[in-house]
Amino acid sequence: MTIVYRHILILLLLFFSFTGKTQTRLIDSLKQHIYQAKNNEQKIEAIFTLCNEYKNITRDTLDHYTFLARELAANTDNERLKQMAELAVACDYARWGWADSAIFTVDPLIAANKVTDPKQRDIYFKASRLKAMTYASRSRFRDALTILYRVVSEAEAYKDSLTLGENLNSIGSIALARNQPQDALQWLSRALLAAGGDARFKPVRAAVFVNVADAYHQLGKTDSAIVYIKKGVELFEQVENLTNLAIALQKQSSIYTTAGDFPAAEQSLKNMIALRKASGDGAMYAGDNISLAEFYLQTNQVKKAIQLCKEALVMGDVRSPGADFSMIYTNAITVRLDYYQMLARCYKQNGDAAAYQHTLEQILEAKDSLYQYNSAQAIAELQTKYEVQKKENTIIQQKLDITNKNNRFYALLGIAFFALVIAWIMFTGYRKREKIKMNAMLEKEKSITLQSIAKAEENERKRIAADLHDNLGAYAASIVSNLDVIEPVINHSPGSIAVQELRNNSQAIVAQLNDTIWALKKDALSLTAISDRIKIFIQRIHRSYPHIVINTIEKIDNDFLLSPSHAFHLFRIAQESVNNALRHSKAKEITVTIESTANTWKVLITDDGTGIKQESFSQAGGNGLGNMRERAAEAGWSIEWLSNKAGGTTVAISPATTN
Repeated sequence: MTIVYRHILILLLLFFSFTGKTQTRLIDSLKQHIYQAKNNEQKIEAIFTLCNEYKNITRDTLDHYTFLARELAANTDNERLKQMAELAVACDYARWGWADSAIFTVDPLIAANKVTDPKQRDIYFKASRLKAMTYASRSRFRDALTILYRVVSEAEAYKDSLTLGENLNSIGSIALARNQPQDALQWLSRALLAAGGDARFKPVRAAVFVNVADAYHQLGKTDSAIVYIKKGVELFEQVENLTNLAIALQKQSSIYTTAGDFPAAEQSLKNMIALRKASGDGAMYAGDNISLAEFYLQTNQVKKAIQLCKEALVMGDVRSPGADFSMIYTNAITVRLDYYQMLARCYKQNGDAAAYQHTLEQILEAKDSLYQYNSAQAIAELQTKYEVQKKENTIIQQKLDITNKNNRFYALLGIAFFALVIAWIMFTGYRKREKIKMNAMLEKEKSITLQSIAKAEENERKRIAADLHDNLGAYAASIVSNLDVIEPVINHSPGSIAVQELRNNSQAIVAQLNDTIWALKKDALSLTAISDRIKIFIQRIHRSYPHIVINTIEKIDNDFLLSPSHAFHLFRIAQESVNNALRHSKAKEITVTIESTANTWKVLITDDGTGIKQESFSQAGGNGLGNMRERAAEAGWSIEWLSNKAGGTTVAISPATTN
């Protein structure tokens, strides 16, 4: 960024300082989200997002929104919203420097949210990081590193690059606080690798660049420090992170001072002071105050430097009785140590030997306390434990990869097996369908064949009927006609009886031919048609038996259709039954009854004669009974000879019943 742009930025910040607070486009946008929230749930979520920028918001503003979120969350049953509100309050405590209260607030959140649950992981990571940073602010580096090492391992496991970059950078910054710049560079290099190139990683990369610059500054590599501090300052300006920008400017001033570029150092310090005044937190950050005190020393304003350090060395906490919440409390040992060292320099430069001696004693006491809690051995053991855990995690990951590969292999085997099963089922189904299709084709061919046969039989039947009618019928009719001519001539001769018999036989032949032709010419015959044919037969034969009464009764509800062969069989059975009754029963009355219902039919030939003898049933051909049985069996009918109570016999023909 050019000097001109920096001057413009300073003027703008100074302008905002007259209003009592600084404001950035990012903060404005986040506040707008709060105002535009349609319900309390959306408002809490918007406040939570705003509180992620808690270092860049004035404390009074942060107070207002965090406790508003807690109040809104109290009226909802959504546990996650309540936790988000509590995390916002913890950020507010950290902003005021109330470390114990911040830790007290985040501990339940860490316990309630599991890193294994994707829905709870963000609150878990943010709460854990806030606790670690709070410990670090109190110089409890061992406690802070314990949390950070754990979070880094978890972030690596769940591939959360943003969380990984943030916490690797924090471990590096703690190494810098412990004056281990070479170790810090290793952690910061990993942080840069984790932080991607898109916009959401810019704040992390800016912080890493500033810490890298600080590490090179400690190592005496001023040129490298200048390169990286410029990158950090530019990125913090882009993301409008004014608090971290002020810290970066303070470090830049220190680096320029070491390089001997005092005008640039003074300009960076002025820019930093302008930012602090504009944000209303001029006394908040120790590093800035130390830089300001350094500036006072260089400009021979020693008393101002002493007063600044004394005002900063105030201890307390939010829960201390009678605490003045408008003040900033300096409780961290490392921060107090910086102030003591600056005071010692001030007293020495001012020639105040007694105060200088007292301050040196306080420095020794602070260093002893700091060493006692953060011994190099303890932190080295902690780092070793982290490295061992990291290797164990790598082994676990490798085992998990092997397990996943095995699972994928078995899954592929299972898929292949199921594919084979499905293929076999499909093939079997295909074969069944083909078999069904083949059977259907065979049935169709069979049906066509049967139809063809039936049609051929029908044609043949009609042809035979035509031949009988045109040939034998014509000859039989001719014989009868000739006999009609001959009969008057030989009427009184001895041969007249033979001629009469010949004439009767010829008429019988004609009648039989007519009956046969009647059956053969039809495609199907109804019961009514069969009944009518029986009536014609009775009229024809009754002339020879005038003394016997022959009746025909029809009770046909359902006029069944029979094939020509079946109709002919039924007619012949009825004809034979009537002939038997006329010739052998000595009956005075014969009744032919044709009945049908919706489901079946039957034909009854009843006479009032002497009845049929039992032994006649055993004779195969006696009285044509055998022929009647054969016709009935061929048609699939039942035929019975029943004795009547009043005398005589009933012949019953009906379709055979199947059980």
